[in-house]
Amino acid sequence: MFSSKYIFETKNTRMMRYLRNFIILMFIFVLTYLAAGYLFILSSDLETKKSKEAFYKKAPDLIVVFTGDKGRIPYALKLAKEYKSSQVFITGVHNKNNLETLLEPLPIKDEVNSENIEIDYLARNTIENAVATLRHLREKRGLKDILVISHDYHILRIKTILGAIRSDEDDYQFYFSAITTDYSISNNFKKLYKEVYKFLRSFLFLMIWDSDLDSVQIEL
Repeated sequence: MFSSKYIFETKNTRMMRYLRNFIILMFIFVLTYLAAGYLFILSSDLETKKSKEAFYKKAPDLIVVFTGDKGRIPYALKLAKEYKSSQVFITGVHNKNNLETLLEPLPIKDEVNSENIEIDYLARNTIENAVATLRHLREKRGLKDILVISHDYHILRIKTILGAIRSDEDDYQFYFSAITTDYSISNNFKKLYKEVYKFLRSFLFLMIWDSDLDSVQIEL
């Protein structure tokens, strides 16, 4: 398909062949990218369904929020109101914020037990969110069923990272609940397909990363 069609190729036929090959490759690339985006959403839907079934009659021990987009903290605290016994861990909070500033805009701020909420200020990306979560779990002990909150486009990357960096001794069961994104908004559509690139970048990084969670700081 990509080789020369003619034994004696002219400049024009060569350029046409290059153009044709470029169009074919771009078409394959776009289809692959679209399929990957669909896979992200499908995986998120399946994980959310699984978490609803798991916590139908019981509460998670810990609700973890991976910050980074609007709506994640309110969604998590809404679940915390429902699962009153659950602790909450919010990772990746900007250092200008505190628990009071996070809760103040929320209509359910008076209905959430602030004593059950802890904040991590150090994480700056998804891998560091995952590292902070595992550190928190190892410090707290006794937390087994963990519900992780993020947007639907983000869930597959979180799941992959947690699976890659946890140790054999980490006997936690992770579940994931996703906020549904409105993809009729073009900016949200861009987020989904940027996430495909971020997933590939994180996956390649994790293939070569072998580091102690207690000392890791990652620029990614």
